[in-house]
Amino acid sequence: MGFYNCPKPLRTGEICNKGCYRPEGCNIHWKSPKRVPCKDCGKLTASKYGVCRKHAGKYHSRDNYYKKKLAKMVQNEIVMKGNG
Repeated sequence: MGFYNCPKPLRTGEICNKGCYRPEGCNIHWKSPKRVPCKDCGKLTASKYGVCRKHAGKYHSRDNYYKKKLAKMVQNEIVMKGNG
């Protein structure tokens, strides 16, 4: 079994470099989600939209709009089939 250094970045931007037995990272970081730069400002984030909390509002609103639109379309289809 090999000995590795944790490759995960800390919040400060430095590499953790803590000794560990997994190539994925130390016991704190090996299950942590991948962080990607925000599409708008470049701040690291693990959001499903790929943007930081500050910029996620417009993506969340758009997602909610399409969920409601889809639900309305399904409801209208059920009503149309019921009348047919």
